[in-house]
Amino acid sequence: MKPETIQYVNNQLIRATDRLKHYTHVGNWAHPTRHGFIRIEKYIKIFLEGQRESRWIIIPGLRGVGKTTFLAQLFLRFKARVKKDHILYVSVDDIVTAGITLNEVLFAYEKVLGQTFESLSEPVILLIDEVQQDPKWAAVLKSMYDRARNVFVVCTGSSAVQLQTNADVARRGIFEKLYPLSFGEYQMLKNNKFPQPALKQGIKSALYDSATAQEVYTRLLLLEKSVNTQWSRFDPKDVNEFLSTGTLPFTLKAQDLTIYERIGRLIDRMITNDIPQLGKFDVQTLGVIKKLLFIMADSNDGFSINKASIILGVDRLTLTAVLDALEKAEIVIRVAPHGSSVVAVRKPSKYLFMSPAIRMSLLSITGLDETFLNRRGKLLEDVAALHFYREFVANGAGGITFDSALGGADFILQIANKKQIAIEIGMGDKEFGQVKNTMDKVRCDYGLIICASDSVNLSEKDNIVKIPHKYFLLM
Repeated sequence: MKPETIQYVNNQLIRATDRLKHYTHVGNWAHPTRHGFIRIEKYIKIFLEGQRESRWIIIPGLRGVGKTTFLAQLFLRFKARVKKDHILYVSVDDIVTAGITLNEVLFAYEKVLGQTFESLSEPVILLIDEVQQDPKWAAVLKSMYDRARNVFVVCTGSSAVQLQTNADVARRGIFEKLYPLSFGEYQMLKNNKFPQPALKQGIKSALYDSATAQEVYTRLLLLEKSVNTQWSRFDPKDVNEFLSTGTLPFTLKAQDLTIYERIGRLIDRMITNDIPQLGKFDVQTLGVIKKLLFIMADSNDGFSINKASIILGVDRLTLTAVLDALEKAEIVIRVAPHGSSVVAVRKPSKYLFMSPAIRMSLLSITGLDETFLNRRGKLLEDVAALHFYREFVANGAGGITFDSALGGADFILQIANKKQIAIEIGMGDKEFGQVKNTMDKVRCDYGLIICASDSVNLSEKDNIVKIPHKYFLLM
């Protein structure tokens, strides 16, 4: 065994508390925990009480969404509840850079503990960050899971598809995805302002569980007082910061001049470390991915694979494989044109960013103020795509397409094969025309317009309701 591996484990055990506090605290103030933390905390508590059935939690998520902070909060929460040295945090990014494998680290940890994992009589908690950086991670952790009933593992990774496609992992692990921040989470982490209980669910139910636009309208009016009360605690100017950078937690404490530079480095790491694991791409192809992302960020009226292929000098087949990898890495969200499979193949898809901060970072070199003012509508569309992906697509509860015809709606949301809703979204005030155009062609239960309207408005004859941003952003 390499002496440096033992040294690495010992250093982690000694320094982890101070190191991880940098992720969880500003001075003496601790960041609030995000949605999902309570569920994972409950699994670990049950494990410490003696239940051994659910011992492996997997947290997929885009780089920069706060996975390390999540693990750091778990470390600090449970450090005092287990025996000394029986909780270990490992960054696989770090150990791979140092030429060490995950298996070597775990073997060294057994040496430090003085016993094998299967012989442990006291519980151990392992927190493993960016696990996919070790190509053998799944086999290593599966083997340990099967033989070590007193070890609880929480691991994170940057590709949900890559983590979930291993049959052994999917059968044993519990998945808890972590996404870029919603506006409510942004307020919680940035300003320590918490949402009203059940308001998010109330708005969501009104928008998506109603039978008609009239019912949406009636139910939203009942929530108007609560929505206004919530917004009285917020600064409306926060919306611009949220759209430009605020969906990525690490930007909330970064200096303005360095935010886009840091996001740029994050994009480079995604391209260098994550994308190669999702496809067999040569150096030349990897070298054009950032240019491809810029083209996508600057494509206001749709993205053409054929045009991008010509501009980048990459054949269409390779470019399609790259787009598939970007989607699997959850850097972008693909929205297919509405219609049959023939339509979906013939007409180009729309690609939106999992975080609008990535779009803004890519466009910042063209002039920040002008870019932001011109792109706010597209940034809001990114936020909407993330919302639909998180609430419906990722959990199999629905899907999204768009009306590719000129003057069509931005989204058509299908919910559990039972309901379709045409949705238009924009920063300014909007008329009913675009949604009506789509509803004239596509059978929809009703239509929604998310815009800068001062109040909820109903077009009963068109079966469409217009909703101010302030309702949508609270979901």
